[in-house]
Amino acid sequence: MTGTPAKTIPTDYKSIVLLNPTRYLGNLLIAGGIIQLFLKHCQHHNIHFLLVIDAAYQELLQESFPADSLLFYPRKQIKQASLFNKISAYLNCLFTIRRFNADIAFNIEEDSVSHRLTQLSGAKFKLGSNIKRNKHGYDHVLDINYSKREKAQKHRWYGFAEVFSKLGLQPLQPTYLKLNINGLSDFLEAKLKNLGVDLQTPLIAIHASAAKDYKKWPAENFSKLISLLKRQGFHAVLIGAGDSDQEANKNIIDNLKNNIEPITCTDLCNQLSLFELASLFTKVKAMVGNDSGPFHLAAALGTKGCVIFGPTDVDLWRPLSENSIVIKGNEACAAECTKIGCIYENRCLKSIKPELVLEKLQNLL
Repeated sequence: MTGTPAKTIPTDYKSIVLLNPTRYLGNLLIAGGIIQLFLKHCQHHNIHFLLVIDAAYQELLQESFPADSLLFYPRKQIKQASLFNKISAYLNCLFTIRRFNADIAFNIEEDSVSHRLTQLSGAKFKLGSNIKRNKHGYDHVLDINYSKREKAQKHRWYGFAEVFSKLGLQPLQPTYLKLNINGLSDFLEAKLKNLGVDLQTPLIAIHASAAKDYKKWPAENFSKLISLLKRQGFHAVLIGAGDSDQEANKNIIDNLKNNIEPITCTDLCNQLSLFELASLFTKVKAMVGNDSGPFHLAAALGTKGCVIFGPTDVDLWRPLSENSIVIKGNEACAAECTKIGCIYENRCLKSIKPELVLEKLQNLL
């Protein structure tokens, strides 16, 4: 099919599949509240609903959706397995989607994985949401502009909400995915103790990395903040997963060792699952981090926190929580600067002082 599809979106559908195997935790949490509302909408109207989501979130979502409404896309297995097992895992997921026999298949991210799965879903009607990226092979593509919106409705949540409004849902106000996290299990409490975490000490979670370099507050600033927090009686717990987070945490620890009076913190990078991290967030006093998925996770759980923004658009990506404070530098950049090409090396981010972050955090607490 070529050109811009223009078929009318069906209103009498009885089964629908949402292809949303996003790699980005923040996007899942922002869209998740609407998806939960849409599930209830489908249940009320006797519509069969299937959500295809990244398998990395399986444990985290286990109590947030009915088990029979979830299908997990095996991204990690496809990436790491042998060629035969890659193909087998992908086809198993795809054939499960096709057996669902959806009246409508749609996606809200328009990434390549969601796009391909929508095309191959076997659904009677294929609905897309980004006419500029993937407009071919759909029966209808919504012209959703996620970035150029009025300030009051600029947040990414409103873009997601516009997609679902075309399917009969009218969400009222921005909310995160509701997660069912009930504190620390005995197993996790013992695990944290073995990792050197004293749960009797006031803890501040620190996430020093991010998906993009222009979002990363310098390691030396985090180190200074941790030193300031220590004087206030707090103990910093460094979180994260993957090589980038591990490197960021190492840089912080190395800086702390160079102090006249070395300051200790606990590095939990690559030690916790997402579900365990979410459980830890229910016990910390607050979190400080860059604009990233882990901060959105903490915010979704109601954890107090300060999030540090650089050139990223705050109106588009701010946390959806009253317990979160956004800190953005007041150093202006040149008009010709972009997020990935700043002649001032993102001074809007680097100009934020640890003392300011501490002050905002103390006010929040």
